[in-house]
Amino acid sequence: MRKNSFAFCGGAYGDEGKGRIVDEFVTTYGKKGFVVVYRDNGGANAGHTVELANGKRVAFHQLPSGIFNKAIVILGKGMVIHPGDLLEEIASVKKITKTEMPTIMIDEMATASLDTHRAFEAALKQWQTGGKGATGRGIAPAYADILLRHPIRMRDIVSKNVDVLMKHYKLYTALLSGLGSDLSSMPVPTINGTMIPVGSKVAFIERTCEQGKKLKKYVQDITAFVEKSWKNPRYAYIFEKAQAIGLDVRWGVYPDVTASDTTFDGIHAASEGTIDPMDISVRAAVIKATYMSSVGTRILPTTMEETLAGRIREDAFEYGATTKRPRGIAYLDIPALSYFARVGKINRLVLTHMDIVYPDTAIKICIGYTKNGKAVSYRPDQEYLLTVKPIYREFEPWDKKEIQHAKQFTDIPKEAKRYISFLEKAIGIKVLLFTTGPRRNQTITRT
Repeated sequence: MRKNSFAFCGGAYGDEGKGRIVDEFVTTYGKKGFVVVYRDNGGANAGHTVELANGKRVAFHQLPSGIFNKAIVILGKGMVIHPGDLLEEIASVKKITKTEMPTIMIDEMATASLDTHRAFEAALKQWQTGGKGATGRGIAPAYADILLRHPIRMRDIVSKNVDVLMKHYKLYTALLSGLGSDLSSMPVPTINGTMIPVGSKVAFIERTCEQGKKLKKYVQDITAFVEKSWKNPRYAYIFEKAQAIGLDVRWGVYPDVTASDTTFDGIHAASEGTIDPMDISVRAAVIKATYMSSVGTRILPTTMEETLAGRIREDAFEYGATTKRPRGIAYLDIPALSYFARVGKINRLVLTHMDIVYPDTAIKICIGYTKNGKAVSYRPDQEYLLTVKPIYREFEPWDKKEIQHAKQFTDIPKEAKRYISFLEKAIGIKVLLFTTGPRRNQTITRT
């Protein structure tokens, strides 16, 4: 087990608050020495929000949350990177921060996610219902290129490999034509939400090569650095996963799944075998403490009635960081969380939103399912989940202001202590820490 190594993933359906936790760990360990922040999956579909010291909240998509700290930031091989969006994110960091920019290293083997992919995803979404789970950022088509053996790597972009880009554009012209669309005129989203056409072959290649030119100083073969720094205990390693285990194509509810490996196993592949996730000392799943949220078409067994759901949605600002879509709200589901923890090889829990409680409303959580009168377990299958009936247990709420002002575990209300202990026993995993409010200093380590 490697010391000073921490990995954080979403323990449910995404948007659990991983970015804040990663940022706090990077800040803490950055004061002690060298820190590597490693992102190994996803692309511009990820959305993590970080609150700065001045209270300003900033949402990022491809850059890891530790970008505002003095760290070495790695965008790994398992990612699909949109060059234009990434340049915009880097520019926004430069505008906000008054300190030296962190070292950004992009694995040359990371796959490029381009406007052609976004156009194809949009056309496919119109063609079939299977695209309903997509964010419109072209993530699945970019990953599909890998499986179909014609990916464009970031090294192709920075080396201005025009032949590869021409073949790519020709292929996607044919694909969209088959779906009844014209690639050149197809509108695609930018990072700021505006829509632009993909453009002609010449315009697309020129734009992509210009983006590659600007990113060239970041793109490199990172193999030797990762091998050396992983063996060096002076480096703290912090891994930030995108999305969540409940969105993994293997463990999620179709069609609301993503295309990348959302578990810690993805770190092994992205690092080309250098980093075994089981050697990471803390492998934490981040979950919301008193409820769950979900974006997409999936229907969860514990979906909450809208009166309470709407209250939570507004108080906790439950809207997607990338899509801005309002999230569905559900009661905490122990069978689902236990399943995700098992398949995700989790050894710690991080609880967020411990302050989302109401004095007039009991905390209601699902502790099991029945089907046809018999106890059953969780399965990631929508048809199956529509047939199960949740078994609920209610817990007494705690005082919101009291927990928000708590500085250490002994300060929190007794009702909150009992609740945390119950979750640990029910899921079978110890809580590492929990948040008691939206501010950076409202985090308490479990004792």
